[in-house]
Amino acid sequence: MNAIEIKNATKSYPGFDLGPINMTIRQGEFFGIFGPPSTGKTSILKLILGLLDPDDGQVVLSGRDGADLDVAERDISMVFQNLALFPHMTGRENIIFPLTERGAPEAEIAERLDFVSEVLHVSHILHKNPSQMSGGERQRIALGRAFAADSRAMLLDEPIAALDARLREEMRVELKRLQRENNQTFVYVSHDEEEVMAISDRVAVVIDGQIAQIGTPDDVYSRPNALAVAQVIGSPPMNLFHGRFSADGSRFESTSPQLSCPLDQAVQQGGEGTLGIRPEDIWLNADAQDFSVAVTVSSIEPLGGYTIVNVMLGNQILKVRAPGQTDLAPGDTVQASFDQRRLHLFDADGQRL
Repeated sequence: MNAIEIKNATKSYPGFDLGPINMTIRQGEFFGIFGPPSTGKTSILKLILGLLDPDDGQVVLSGRDGADLDVAERDISMVFQNLALFPHMTGRENIIFPLTERGAPEAEIAERLDFVSEVLHVSHILHKNPSQMSGGERQRIALGRAFAADSRAMLLDEPIAALDARLREEMRVELKRLQRENNQTFVYVSHDEEEVMAISDRVAVVIDGQIAQIGTPDDVYSRPNALAVAQVIGSPPMNLFHGRFSADGSRFESTSPQLSCPLDQAVQQGGEGTLGIRPEDIWLNADAQDFSVAVTVSSIEPLGGYTIVNVMLGNQILKVRAPGQTDLAPGDTVQASFDQRRLHLFDADGQRL
């Protein structure tokens, strides 16, 4: 049985319309929702939780219509982006609040508290009130409260945004491990693409209140179904060229910058479109390539295990992700070859060809 289904749900705000949203989240799935800020991601969580009622459509929870269930009956925990901790309670009291409210025995409360304290490294702050904690500490207490509830589904809205980079990496691993071990359904919202892609089984890409694509992280990265998805997935972003397909469909041609790229197959004969290629699919000074263009190195971004090389093709900057370190320097002229197997082609309406 599916844990959560959203069917043609809509919600209207002044100046913004959400939906129609169609989404199915399987039982025991780690489901990510990714998109730029202010695109409706948090509103989708609130529809699932019952804090918002859809103007139209339906939310179904384990086969039951959400309209028949109030918030308390849904057995869903949520970590809000603003955390929503009780300011008059200590960290310990905040964490065990859902357990005490439902009258759990002391032994269970103590066991759950020990568990979340160890996982989230919060034992040393359990005695503090939220006002005495740092932003990262408050965020961990909010996560602990959600974990302590041990509900059938957990909604996470930017749950680790306030943590430092090293702790974020650690928490990503822990969240995935906890979800797997408990076979719990997680719905994880973030505008950090790396975060969502690293831990989700499937990802919904939300753009301007619409579900643009749902698929595995590899699907949405390697086969974006629209130009809008290609533009928001990937860091550094995909390099894009706007131009036309040749009359026989054998080439893609752009005038600014000047580019005439051969295509393995004729996906469209004539007409406008867009060619995209990811930074890691461009090779600099590679040998024996069927197609290459002369580019000038603009700047170098050494990032340890890889290097971002910014090059100029005419008046356009291309980003190239090169493995390891590079001997190139600004001002060098090199040949840039495109991996012909990894081209992304879109029609004039931005749909994948």
